[in-house]
Amino acid sequence: MNESVTTFPRSAIVNAAAQFPTPFFLYDEERLRENCRTFRETFRAVFPTFRPLYAVKANSNPDVLRIVQSEGFGFDASSSAEAWIVDEIGGPALRGSSGWSSGTRMYTGNYTPAEELAFAVSRGFVLNLDDASMVDFLDEIGVPETLSFRVNPGIGSGDRESNVLAGPDAKFGVPFEWASDAYRAAKDKGVQHFGIHMMTGSNCLDAAFFAQSVEKLFEIVASIKRDTGIEIEFMNIGGGFGVPYRPDEPSLDLQAVVAGIRRVFDEQCARLDLKEPILYAEPGRFIAAEMGFLVGTVRVIKNGYKKFIGIDAAANDMPRPSIYGAYHHVSVIKVGYEKPSFETVSVVGGICENNDQFAKDRLLPACEIGDLVVIHNSGGHAYSMGHNYNGRTRHAEYLLELDGTIKKIRDAERIEDLYRGTNL
Repeated sequence: MNESVTTFPRSAIVNAAAQFPTPFFLYDEERLRENCRTFRETFRAVFPTFRPLYAVKANSNPDVLRIVQSEGFGFDASSSAEAWIVDEIGGPALRGSSGWSSGTRMYTGNYTPAEELAFAVSRGFVLNLDDASMVDFLDEIGVPETLSFRVNPGIGSGDRESNVLAGPDAKFGVPFEWASDAYRAAKDKGVQHFGIHMMTGSNCLDAAFFAQSVEKLFEIVASIKRDTGIEIEFMNIGGGFGVPYRPDEPSLDLQAVVAGIRRVFDEQCARLDLKEPILYAEPGRFIAAEMGFLVGTVRVIKNGYKKFIGIDAAANDMPRPSIYGAYHHVSVIKVGYEKPSFETVSVVGGICENNDQFAKDRLLPACEIGDLVVIHNSGGHAYSMGHNYNGRTRHAEYLLELDGTIKKIRDAERIEDLYRGTNL
């Protein structure tokens, strides 16, 4: 049994539910900081100049971002909104051409028009271009001193097909066979400093894959140097660092990941006669997922062809199960008897789609109206993926601070908010 999946702050959730209406998200600050420190220090033990960037897409709540920033992380943004919020909280920006700050802003959009790139540059982000055609936009937005390209190395990994982000079916990145042409074009425009980036998959639990993909990336770096004379100064290996969602899944062996990458750096730099680039990585899920819990209340119990437990949260709050069929561990906090019987049920929301099911045919404590249902691993790619289908509003976010205080960090939406800007 993996305790990182099954452990949750029971007392804090009960206290929060007594004070505030459900559903809501509760984020555990202690767990968030522990995840940041584990990631940062495991890499820096063998890469002293390692620079971690937090993938804002995972959870963009400003209070979460401030905590992550205080733990020594910069930010990777993938949209103008994410770049804007980083700038609003004062996220660290790139210093002058003499070097990189300890927390850099990097912008990794895809299919991005020139005006969005210009916005990112105006907010101090290093551009990480997804396609060689975007080099032409530099004539319009200005030529930066430093530039990176997202390269598709031809191999990918992930826990499901949609999470494989590189290879022939992926929409992301410059095909590695064309990388030298892209860098040459940028150099001809006047770019002086270069990095390289890849993001090959999401939620990968195979420690060996990271070293394999970095080895391939070094081959691409060597070909760029051979073809263009460009020395890659920093290498961003992206994210994809997985977390377990099922109690019987093992956690990613991060030390093995780092040891494998260190071995590849040593071998490839020596073999290919390359100067060691500064290493970057951009975790999101690894930092945020396990710190968060979506808490709902049982409102309706339906006996049909099977037994359904209807809660007040729904797929608009956390759509991963409805989009991917993703598994999330579920706990029940009883309001009645302490030693319940168990039964096989499906936990569902009230949206008019049959995929609005948080847990299917799950063995859980027998539920009663008023019981609390806790959906684990809801700190990353949960609220940030939420929506308003059926006119359902998204709900509040709370932070369990280090001293035990529960702080509201986002108000629940109101129905009126959905119609702001209309002629109502």
